[in-house]
Amino acid sequence: MNYPRKKINFYQKRTLGENITATFDFLKDNWKPIVKLCLYVLLPLSIVQGVFMNNLSSAAVDAVMYPPTTTASLEAYSPTIIINYILLALFYMIGHSILAAIVYTVMQKYQSSETSEIYSVADIKDNFISFMKQCFILMVYVMFISIGYLAIVGALSYLFPYLLILIIPGTVALIIPLTLIYPAYILGEGSGTNNALKESYRLGFPTWGKLFLLVLVLGIISSIIKTVALLPWYIVFFVSKIMGQVAGGVTTSNSVWVDFVTYVLAALQAFGTYLAGIFIFVGAAFHYFSALEAKDSVSVNEDIDNFEQL
Repeated sequence: MNYPRKKINFYQKRTLGENITATFDFLKDNWKPIVKLCLYVLLPLSIVQGVFMNNLSSAAVDAVMYPPTTTASLEAYSPTIIINYILLALFYMIGHSILAAIVYTVMQKYQSSETSEIYSVADIKDNFISFMKQCFILMVYVMFISIGYLAIVGALSYLFPYLLILIIPGTVALIIPLTLIYPAYILGEGSGTNNALKESYRLGFPTWGKLFLLVLVLGIISSIIKTVALLPWYIVFFVSKIMGQVAGGVTTSNSVWVDFVTYVLAALQAFGTYLAGIFIFVGAAFHYFSALEAKDSVSVNEDIDNFEQL
């Protein structure tokens, strides 16, 4: 006989293994609404990204396979590569912000429900739109902080090259706690962008080793999924390029179908990349709740408040 799974308590101190287990248990219970929202919102975005990805890759590979004989012909590739690279990077940033909104909308609904009830996408539509706006704000905030940091690091590296020995590990040390900024901003109560940044470092630095290992383990799983999603496009794309070179660039009806399949696989690759990112966002949230409970004893304070109201 199948019994319903016990609802996961978010505010609970957990070890690294327990956070990973909680991540997979949550996804096992809630994968349907997450995948549905990804299909509705991220799949159309992935289709557009497939165009940019193919254009960028084609221009870059053509520049290598068909070396230009003049500077003018070399410059002909540059606008295509630059424009499609910028658009692709921008779409990935937007897409990952939307993915964060999807994951944390489902987590917020799960947290607020008294039981692990089944709910439809329509039930969380309003929260998703609200979270999506917040994620876009956070994306712009993080982007400006990153640009400012890179500008400072670039200036210091130029003036004092030997500081690179400290800057590189220092950058890694700063990036790991930043993983918590999305759950701190979206799931944290009344937290603005500056407070979310402070919170991510307040909770991230004391638990840096555990967070690093969590990101490493889930990152490996995510990378495997990305590789599986990438390989079909990679094989078809490069085989078509080699065939095109052998045929001397002659366009045939077969090559049209190959181009179509390549675009479809590029879109699926982009969509697979988003699905792979779900693990990191869910794992970061559980680490955030665990670190918050260890630091502030949130569940104990809530129990005291509820007791006083009796």
